[in-house]
Amino acid sequence: MLLIFEMVLYILLALLWLAIHVRRRAWNEREQRLAEQEHFFDELADAYGKHHDMREALDECLQKCEARMQELLPFVEGLEYGEIPDFSEKKDTDETNTYLSLLFMLCMTIRTFGDLRKDGVSLFVHNIRYIKESVRMELLRRQEGRYAYMGLSALCLVPFFMCLPIRLWCVSISEGLQRFYSGAYGFSTLLVCFFLSVLCVVCVQELQNPTMPGEKKETFAQRLLKISVIASVIDAKISRHYSKYLKRNEMLKVLQGFGNIREFLVKKILFAVMLSVLVVVVLFGYMAADGWQTLGAIRQEMCFVLTLICFMWLGYYLPDAWVIVLQSRVQQQKIEETLRFETLLLIVMHYQSITVEEILRWMERFSTVFSRALQRAVDDFSYRRTESLHVLKEELAYEPVKKLIDSLMACDDIPVEQAFFDLEGERAYHVEQYKQYAKNSQRERAAVARVVAFLPFVAVLALRLLIPFVLEGLSLMQQ
Repeated sequence: MLLIFEMVLYILLALLWLAIHVRRRAWNEREQRLAEQEHFFDELADAYGKHHDMREALDECLQKCEARMQELLPFVEGLEYGEIPDFSEKKDTDETNTYLSLLFMLCMTIRTFGDLRKDGVSLFVHNIRYIKESVRMELLRRQEGRYAYMGLSALCLVPFFMCLPIRLWCVSISEGLQRFYSGAYGFSTLLVCFFLSVLCVVCVQELQNPTMPGEKKETFAQRLLKISVIASVIDAKISRHYSKYLKRNEMLKVLQGFGNIREFLVKKILFAVMLSVLVVVVLFGYMAADGWQTLGAIRQEMCFVLTLICFMWLGYYLPDAWVIVLQSRVQQQKIEETLRFETLLLIVMHYQSITVEEILRWMERFSTVFSRALQRAVDDFSYRRTESLHVLKEELAYEPVKKLIDSLMACDDIPVEQAFFDLEGERAYHVEQYKQYAKNSQRERAAVARVVAFLPFVAVLALRLLIPFVLEGLSLMQQ
């Protein structure tokens, strides 16, 4: 019975490895698309310098890259009809669409206001340089991360597959070791090694590719909230602790992935239920392995209930722990979005016809962390121009972006170009700041991932090999 259960665990780990491989392939495809986009921007700048016509330059580059860059088709169609392509569904998860949106913004600006020259260089070519620089920074960050974490995921999973060979070898040496690989001890150590392997490989993957939750059209939690009984229970819980959940709701808005507090509470309940079901299955397997035969019926029920309550509590608070992790990642997203805003402003700042409202609308399209505050500012701008910018400045609470809002306020009295006269220097400083922050963060995460990756190896070595040999040796000495 225990051998069959062990085989099931091997199959589950193999499926997990396949899922990791699929995710890795998707990550490599994004990296390849970034490299193709970098090459495309180089060719586009050269073609524009040769033709001095944006449309001819785009057509020439598309003929060379059409097979490799299918995502450019909606971009070209939108530019042809003056319609903005919808990249909003992927902007949280795929940076390549962000750079295409910046290019679309640049092309629409040139098409609407015409090309200008700065220090003898076309603004179109000059601004493509900023977009290409952003692509290169992201590409280098991904390449460095791939080498820093190479082999760590395999190191988390391979030790567990050595449990069966270790067991067969130990039993062949001494029949007395068989009692350590069956019954309560064998079942418990096998589960510890399995769940530790799963937990460690998930941690390594998250450390390697930190993800922020994206906005989805309709989540499972939103579907559950359509059921009146569930919705009424959640609303009653919120009304009893309104001030507490109001603060939590404001915090969740920044993360842009957990939705509102109602959805978050439903997710907490779902995690508690799923973890409880998993524990029930494990406990029944533990009983099948004769793990509780030495306990009385009452003590068995008490242990079952206490274990179930502990894991339900753990599952209920697991989303809160995930929120804490995501909050630490928001800082890097703030720096990235600040660079996008500065690139956007560098594209449009030289045109006197550009308005503050248009700038705010484009900033809202390129934002994830600041999108809610920017959306409110855009909605209120038409009838509360000055007040909406002051409110926006207070809500953002991030100094580099607040400086940009101060410059937007100054656009009422001076031209846009004059209001952002030092923007190029500020962006150069923030680029270096982002490089240093990303480098240090990646080193710290890689160091933690190396430690985590060795935990399954240590657990298998200690629980399945060293401890059985030590205990068996002590028992033989006593005899």
